Amino acid sequence: MQRRAAGVYVAVFLIIAAGAYSLIGAAQEPTIEVDNPQKTLESQGQNVTVDGRQYNVTSLGGGSAEVAWTNESARFSKTLSNNTTVQYQNETRRVVIPNTSDPNRATLREVQNLSNDTQTVTQNNETFVVTNGSQGNKTLVPVDEYKRQQFGEPNTTTLQQGNNFQFANNSTTVANITNQSVVLRWTAPKTNTVSISDGSTVTLGPNNKRFVAHAENGKMLLSTNVKAYNEQKSEIAHFNERIAGLWGVTIISFLAAVLLGMLGYLPNKG
Repeated sequence: MQRRAAGVYVAVFLIIAAGAYSLIGAAQEPTIEVDNPQKTLESQGQNVTVDGRQYNVTSLGGGSAEVAWTNESARFSKTLSNNTTVQYQNETRRVVIPNTSDPNRATLREVQNLSNDTQTVTQNNETFVVTNGSQGNKTLVPVDEYKRQQFGEPNTTTLQQGNNFQFANNSTTVANITNQSVVLRWTAPKTNTVSISDGSTVTLGPNNKRFVAHAENGKMLLSTNVKAYNEQKSEIAHFNERIAGLWGVTIISFLAAVLLGMLGYLPNKG
């Protein structure tokens, strides 16, 4: 009787496992379809325009892409702190700001460096260069005087708040001067890049138009119908959840049938 009941349960569980497995085999996973995409990225080097802004496809492949556009009048700024150095006109210049409460001027002064074999000494907080006199005696020359003798007067450029000057090949405005720093501002072209990957959303164009990206056959399709795309993704996720459940039913039912078969046909004691 025990074996007969076990056989019935084994058959039931095997039928359940087979039924679930057959449903897995018959089910077809839904796919994402993007109908009438607003933009299609087809090849590297392609130009794409969104609301008047032109993008260049700099890379495409492997389910991702990158596009670049140039802002011809991007704003830049740089802060020059007092007593720091900066490159200007192929020279190293030091930023010198007057020690006043509200300065409106600053100076970029050429840095004149002593050679490595120049001997210096410091006395009473003043630096001197040790030079050899005509009679072989040593002479101390103040370092600033020595530099003037060797290099001449250092090149200087005066910066006045509100004025423009050429800096890093750009017309630059001296926006603000304090006793701590000088703020420079200018406009220049700037290249901006946007990375796009399959399934991601990106904003393009001056009006920040929102697109969803879908990789297909080596291309990248861009659609503004983000809602429809997300609904299709939700359908796929729900489908996979159901398939995972059917696999669970199949495996558990098969293991239950095996276990019942083993227990039901154990030899009787005695």
